[in-house]
Amino acid sequence: MRVLFISSFNAGGSPIVVAQAKSLLKYGLDIRIHGIHGKGFIGYIKNILPLYKVIKELNPDHIHAHYSFCGIVSSLATRKPVICSLMGSDVKSSGLWRLVIRFFVKRVWASTIVKSEDMKQSLGLKCVNVIPNGVDMDLFKPMDRSYCRAKLAWSPDKRIVLFAANPARPEKNYTLADQAIKALNSEDIELKVVHGIKHEDMPIYLNAVDVLLLTSLWEGSPNVIKEAMACNTPIVSVDVGDVRWLLEGVDGCYHASKEPVALSAQLNQIFQNIRESRGRERLIELGLDAESVAKRIVGLYKEIIRGSDLETKRRGDLETMRGREGEMRRY
Repeated sequence: MRVLFISSFNAGGSPIVVAQAKSLLKYGLDIRIHGIHGKGFIGYIKNILPLYKVIKELNPDHIHAHYSFCGIVSSLATRKPVICSLMGSDVKSSGLWRLVIRFFVKRVWASTIVKSEDMKQSLGLKCVNVIPNGVDMDLFKPMDRSYCRAKLAWSPDKRIVLFAANPARPEKNYTLADQAIKALNSEDIELKVVHGIKHEDMPIYLNAVDVLLLTSLWEGSPNVIKEAMACNTPIVSVDVGDVRWLLEGVDGCYHASKEPVALSAQLNQIFQNIRESRGRERLIELGLDAESVAKRIVGLYKEIIRGSDLETKRRGDLETMRGREGEMRRY
């Protein structure tokens, strides 16, 4: 089965998309990734003709686009069925763009994937598949904290909180994280901001800290939460996306309201009582390892092929019936 992944390459390509492609290779799929370059609606539209040529040359069985812009461009470039994975930012769109996305979900795309039940509810459509991104459990795993701190030249004695996002992105709400740390009023606690690093280096950072702090205004199914769970790193997060579901019953992992005092209280709880979570067990229990998620995606691909075959057969039967009716009329 040949699958063409379509994704934005404005920032060099999404590591999450690449990781998903790699997980599918284990099932014998031939995965190719085509990058879309350009910003804004006009920038994306310019990719239609080049993408048409790529699709014609590769002749894939499936076209799997990631993010709504890529899904729309893919559908405009080919008559082949398009599967579109929507991310958190897609379903939070408002106004005309939200209507456009809903139209493509209902009328154009062969199948639509969202990353959480919250995204499905926000979109307001039942005809979508909830398939969160999986985690590479071989890459993200528990490691010795002292070793990781020494590798990063971080203090072995500080209590370190990780903010794993670009503070310049308003939706990541860095101000709230900073306020929560200041509310603790301790010189022994340090907030480390990490972003723009190689995906394969992230486990070192997640294992070097005492706790991951997520304060986003909105998320779909935040990958960093699942990656921290795979490392058994304690977590404090606001209640966004599917965080409440992910962390349910996990010692050392908490969700709280978007208030500095509430977040600082949960951080303090971790500092006083626990050094490691049981997030990895929960992740496996939920079937959110990369292998389990890949199986679900392969199943979706096969389902679409079966549906396409049935539709082709139905049309063929209909044409046969019409032909016979025409013959009967002649008699």
